[in-house]
Amino acid sequence: MNPSSSIRRLIAGLLLGTAAILAGCAAQTEIQRVDPSLTAADLRAGTVAVLGVVKFQEPDQIRPPLIAMLEKTIREERPDVPMIPADSVHSILGAERDQKLLLGYEYQGALDDHALDEIADSLRGIARYILVARVERDRTRNSTRGIALTDTTSSAHVLYAMGVTGRDARVTVQLYDLSRRVLAVSARYEGSTESEHPMLSPMGQVNFLPKVPPEERGYPETPELAMALREPFQTFARTLPGAPQPVGAPPAAGKR
Repeated sequence: MNPSSSIRRLIAGLLLGTAAILAGCAAQTEIQRVDPSLTAADLRAGTVAVLGVVKFQEPDQIRPPLIAMLEKTIREERPDVPMIPADSVHSILGAERDQKLLLGYEYQGALDDHALDEIADSLRGIARYILVARVERDRTRNSTRGIALTDTTSSAHVLYAMGVTGRDARVTVQLYDLSRRVLAVSARYEGSTESEHPMLSPMGQVNFLPKVPPEERGYPETPELAMALREPFQTFARTLPGAPQPVGAPPAAGKR
């Protein structure tokens, strides 16, 4: 195959559209509490209900994709733990009370005794645990990356630049035991995600490379916040007792 054809195919593939890169990583994890009495058997027998995911000082409309990501991740990571989705909890609590509880959590960052009493009374016989999360920080960033088709860092070999838009978030996830009205697990995570696409016209005297259209020379759109929360939610699910552990890893706290 002609080398120039291979290069054209490579560049053309990159120019087809935005390439979403899930560079999410819980770069920082702060485990604030894990109740030593919490067991995997308790979780499997008790059922976890999802109250929701809020973002500090943001409208309710941003919540659905964040809640969907939390529920999807818990189902994937912990299929052994029964879960009641937020929509069902909303129906049980009623729209007004559900909104009031989430608003209180958004501003306080915790479910107080009165809130736990209300939820426990409504979910008695249905779920023992309530799961809730709060996004405390959400930032975007832009950068560029020089792309070369040779194994060198020399600027003379950089053929074009990629525009990168990243999103970084900090989220606290909490699990409450409604039977004892106590916080069972609480942790804070940092998560991130990125999108990229060719941003500038090729550099240097490389005439066969396609030009990047002017309308595509800016940074790509900001990735969805939910994607930045994916790995933090995964990490939380793996923190819970009974989660499968990587080979050689020490047992999770409270695992029985």
